[in-house]
Amino acid sequence: MEDPLLLSGNEKIITGNLKPTPPTWRINFTAELKNVSRMAAPMATVTVAQFLLPVISVMVAGHSSELQLSGVALATSFANVTGFSIIYGLVGALETLCGQAYGAKQYAKLGTYTYSAIVSTVPICLLISILWIYMDKLLISIGQDPEISKVAGSYAVWLIPALLSQAVQQPLTRFLQTQSLVLPLLYCSVATLLFHVPVCLTLVYTFGLGSNGAALAISLSYWFNVLILGLYVRFSTSCKKTRGFVSDDFVSGAKQFFQYGIPSAAMTCIEWSLFELLILSSGLLPNPKLETSVLSICLTTGSLHYVIPMGVGAALSTRVSNELGAANPEVARLAVFAGICLWFLEAIICSTLLFTCRNIFGYAFSNSKEVVDYVTELAPLLCLSFMVDGFSAMLGGVARGSGWQHIGAWANVVAFYLTGAPVGLFLGFWCHMNGKGLWIGVVVGSTMQGIILAIVTACMSWNEQVAKARKRIVVGTFGNGLA
Repeated sequence: MEDPLLLSGNEKIITGNLKPTPPTWRINFTAELKNVSRMAAPMATVTVAQFLLPVISVMVAGHSSELQLSGVALATSFANVTGFSIIYGLVGALETLCGQAYGAKQYAKLGTYTYSAIVSTVPICLLISILWIYMDKLLISIGQDPEISKVAGSYAVWLIPALLSQAVQQPLTRFLQTQSLVLPLLYCSVATLLFHVPVCLTLVYTFGLGSNGAALAISLSYWFNVLILGLYVRFSTSCKKTRGFVSDDFVSGAKQFFQYGIPSAAMTCIEWSLFELLILSSGLLPNPKLETSVLSICLTTGSLHYVIPMGVGAALSTRVSNELGAANPEVARLAVFAGICLWFLEAIICSTLLFTCRNIFGYAFSNSKEVVDYVTELAPLLCLSFMVDGFSAMLGGVARGSGWQHIGAWANVVAFYLTGAPVGLFLGFWCHMNGKGLWIGVVVGSTMQGIILAIVTACMSWNEQVAKARKRIVVGTFGNGLA
């Protein structure tokens, strides 16, 4: 008989204690799936905890009256599309720059990139704040209900401190995320959520501030999160190598930040704005209070789910950017496949749960049976949104980690504004499907976005991405301008 020890790979047979050796690709994929999962689970929790802050405020204000719910929903939509999405998108540049710099062991650049991002985004927040002060007049001028617009305008003014906090919180979050320091982010986010709930209830009900109290609670909670994140970055030994700042490199670092931040912001804002356009358009439908309330509930629920695959996308962005910076293209490729597996599992679970609870989950936002019944009718479409939105969020992480945000931005233009928006407006207004028609347009746009991003990812040359990362981070220097 042939000695089994002389056999190799899959040719080994079970003889005594010997077992077949799994293929190398299976071993590597399993290891990468574990790596992505270890990051994805905490990051998904972080994104959910951060998103729950405004959701809780909407829920608390919404139980006061239908007018309060509509006003807060409209203000939240307007604030997202004109403010929070811009800041979140700009800071997405750090997922490319900090992630690849960390993978290339260029630790000194992480702090400079992060501080450059903070200083660069604060003036933008101040400009956006001026717009928010006049939100009520602007909403009325575009045909929104005056009562709803007044509530929305007042709510937005109290949200201005929250916007300013994001100029600090988001860069610090990316700074830690790209170093795989996800547990500190998890603890800080959970602590902030626990802080927010009693503060929100106290300001709204005990002090009787209504919807304004809900907005103030968001601002206080965001700044609380900034405080504890800042203390960790300043005093933790984990950030000792990366929190430094080279003042001579600030201007060049800011240029690189905007080079990738502007297309990253465009990529985020184009997608986010279509969802917020949904709420603004619902205010022009018959029975605007009902349509706005129902679609805001669907949008809030869809967004709450969306942040879970966003967490997977953030983990995937970190893994891809780190491995590209470290010149490991095959590991980056395996990370993408691992992310797809996690997306599919998460989408199936969440869609099944929502469909099972479709008759009752509307009561979490409103006591009106008319609102709850309408939400139940839209639940199957919402389940479909869970599937396609999660896929796009996961591939968006690949785009940010690789540094091709500009391609993602153009993909979103085609998907949402040349496809999704026309379909939604046609079905909603011309076919008189109202809110249901608008949401179908969103699903169509998200599906097209996922298809385009999947094609781009499948055709990507990972060796070429490694070369670009090396030119961007290792070969180039701040002093020589953009690499």
